Order: sequence, then C-alpha cells, then structure tokens
Amino acid sequence: MLSRFKLLYRKYADGNINPVEFKELRDSIETVSDDHLWMAMLDSDKGDLTPMPEDMKESIRNSLRRSVMRLRFKSFSRYAAVAAVAAILVTTAVVISIGTSTVPTQEFTASIPAGSRSNITLPDQSKVQLNSSSELTFCRNTKGERIVRLNGEAYFDVAKDQEHTFRVIVSDIEVEVHGTSFNVNAYDDNIEVSLESGKVSLGGKGLAENRYIMRPGEKAVYNRADGSLSIAKADIDIETGWLRGDIAFEQKKLSDVIAMIERRYGVEIEMQCDSLADDTMTGVFSNEDLSDVLASLSNMYKFKYKINKNRITIY
Repeated sequence: MLSRFKLLYRKYADGNINPVEFKELRDSIETVSDDHLWMAMLDSDKGDLTPMPEDMKESIRNSLRRSVMRLRFKSFSRYAAVAAVAAILVTTAVVISIGTSTVPTQEFTASIPAGSRSNITLPDQSKVQLNSSSELTFCRNTKGERIVRLNGEAYFDVAKDQEHTFRVIVSDIEVEVHGTSFNVNAYDDNIEVSLESGKVSLGGKGLAENRYIMRPGEKAVYNRADGSLSIAKADIDIETGWLRGDIAFEQKKLSDVIAMIERRYGVEIEMQCDSLADDTMTGVFSNEDLSDVLASLSNMYKFKYKINKNRITIY
C-alpha cells in the first residue's frame, strides 16, 4: 500500500497526476499512519524525479501535509471553520503548489472542493480567487489570447496586456477584458458578472453575437434558459463578500441561501420544510461558524435541525 502511495505522490510531485489518481492519493491518506505517511512523502523526493526548485518542493510538501492533517482530524467543527485551502490542480508541464499558488505553466485546470477557496496567480500575473465547488481552466490560443473557462464562482484581477485579450467563457457567454477587476458567479441558472473596476464587454453565442459594455459598479445577469440579459447597479460588497469569508445575499430564496451555506462550509443540507424554500431574504453572515448560521436561521424561521457529521437535516 505504501508503494502505491509513493507512486501516486511521485506522479503528483512530477506534475503528471490526473484527478482520479489525485483522489486515490487523498483517499489513501486515511489508511496509513502519520509517521509512515510523512516518511513516504519525504522518500518520494529522492531518486530520478524531474528537477524542481527546493522552495517549490517544500511548498508542495507543506500543502499536501495540510491536506493530510485536515483529512486525519476532520470533524463537524472543522467544516465550520474551513479556510482557503486545497485546490486540485492539473498542469500540462511543471509542478505547482496547492492553496495560494503561482502557476508557471501556460495551460492548467484548478478544481476547488466544497468548503474551500483558493488564490491563484496565472502565468500572465493575473490574480484569481476561486470560490468553493468551482473549476477553472486556463490556456493561451495560437494568437496568444488568454482564455479562461469557468464553472462556479471566481474573482479576477486581470493583468493589463493590450496586445493579448483576456476572455472568461462561462456556458455560452464571454467576458472580454484587458485589465480590470470583476466577479463571475455561475453556480445556477443565472450567470452574474459584477464589475468592480475597469471595463468589460459581454458577448458570445448566448447573446446572439451582440456585445454589451459594462462599467464599474454594474452587475449583469444572464439567464441561461431564455437568453435574457439585464444590467443594473451592483452592491459590490455583497457580490464579493465571499472573498472575506462572508455569506452575503440580496433578495435570495432561502433554498439558494442554503446552497451557499453548503458550498461555504462543505456540508450537505436536506431541507424538509418545502413551504420555506421560496421565501426571499437579504442579509450577511460575516465569517461566522456554521453552528451560528444555523441557529440564526432557525430562530428566524422557527425550524429545527439535526447534525450528523457533515450532513444536516432541516425539518
């Protein structure tokens, strides 16, 4: 079993591990002792690995060990206090680090599990913060254009490069920029783009090849089902609250707020109070523990709930 772990870790350290193998690596952490695990990680740095900088090796070791500790000692309280950690990153070339990382490759995929967030620096020095349950791929095309495909939610601070366009593709719309800061939320039927600074244009097949210009402080909402687009003034503090660890919402259904809670804390919530699901609410939970969030909602709606590890039932 240890030999299999060493093989998987070597592939991980060499930048050649795929998502299925990475999951196997993470799962195997549960079945070995801490001492054997750590020694296997150290041993796998020996031999004929592709050379890499020592600081990058150390970053990888520390990142995976944080994953080890999180998996080894996880409990309900860990879900409530989860921080910005543990992205699964698959590259086409060099090794990268997990968590807050600089990615020196020109093409890669980052997948963030529920209950985690991650900060990434792209090869063009653009900064991306990925929210939980999100996936991002980055590449450059033959023209040198910077192309990002996103599922979930991300905040972009795009490095200025007048010669090479930066595009974010979500479903059938595109956000095109040269240097700006904006948030994209694409968890559900609506794709929401909130512009903090600079200027972006929206286009793509979903908008019948029309282009719409957004200005700072605006929010665009595109409905995937009917192809409609609306642009209005945005509350940037609410749209980017997740960057501070907040759950911020404005005129959201309770069922949507529950989905936000699931992603934020990495839990599964079964809601048996169907009559409450469509009730709309506005508010913010400012980096609070999950237990406090559930207690607040329970007081407001008079429901009860029970917790079984990372599964919660509301009734």
